[in-house]
Amino acid sequence: MMMWERIKKSKQGLGLILFILIVMMLGIFAPIFTPNDPYKTNLVMKFQAFSMEYPLGTDHLGRCILSRLIYGIRPTLFLAIVTMVGTILIGSLMGILSGYFKGWIDELIMRIVDVMLSFPSQIMIFAVIALLGVNVINVILANIFIKWAWYARMIRTKVLQYREKDYILYSRCIGSSGWYILIKHLIPNISSDLVVLATLDIGWALINISTLSFLGLGVQAPTPEWGAMLSEAKNFMTTNPVQMFAPGVAILLTVSAFNLLGDVMRDILDPKEVIK
Repeated sequence: MMMWERIKKSKQGLGLILFILIVMMLGIFAPIFTPNDPYKTNLVMKFQAFSMEYPLGTDHLGRCILSRLIYGIRPTLFLAIVTMVGTILIGSLMGILSGYFKGWIDELIMRIVDVMLSFPSQIMIFAVIALLGVNVINVILANIFIKWAWYARMIRTKVLQYREKDYILYSRCIGSSGWYILIKHLIPNISSDLVVLATLDIGWALINISTLSFLGLGVQAPTPEWGAMLSEAKNFMTTNPVQMFAPGVAILLTVSAFNLLGDVMRDILDPKEVIK
């Protein structure tokens, strides 16, 4: 509740949250907002200009670009959110176990993290997809696989900062169990850091999913997805550059909204600001 009270005082934060919610609602209720069937092809109507029937024109197969753009929210944005939730759950669990219990658990987890972080992230993603095959589930697993280690290290650092606080030591002295201290004290204290990290990194996940689809390793045709739409449009960049405009701007605006929201959340949840 306190977090929400501080967010409500930020006009920029509320504006960004409203924009993201509108985008999500458009994706959830896509059949209501789309003027045409996003899968219907009509070669006679290809490369149509903006009109009442086709507000953003049509692509090389005569499909409505606006309809495909709205339907593309589902695989693009929602897969990024699913990826980030999975990454946070695994990374937070490993980071908390490592930072709080220390000892051999810390050594084991951190050595695994060192190995994971020693490889370039994109190369690891390509390797995982090459091993598992090209489909949406494997794209999510690949992104989680290469990102959880970074989260584990970040969360471990936060846990180490809090585990020696006076109230934690007092809780241990009165006989509170380790799991009680984790749930009651540590997790609430690192929750604000998790919110900031997750908000910033949803944009990263969105770009990664779009990039993989652009390269033909993610969402497959004819499913509308912003990266895949860019991939199709690049073949007609000289003859019909407008086709690239819609998905490119959609990715730019959505990623920028999440990144700016992450910056706002970081300022709002800064302990120095909270004290003020």
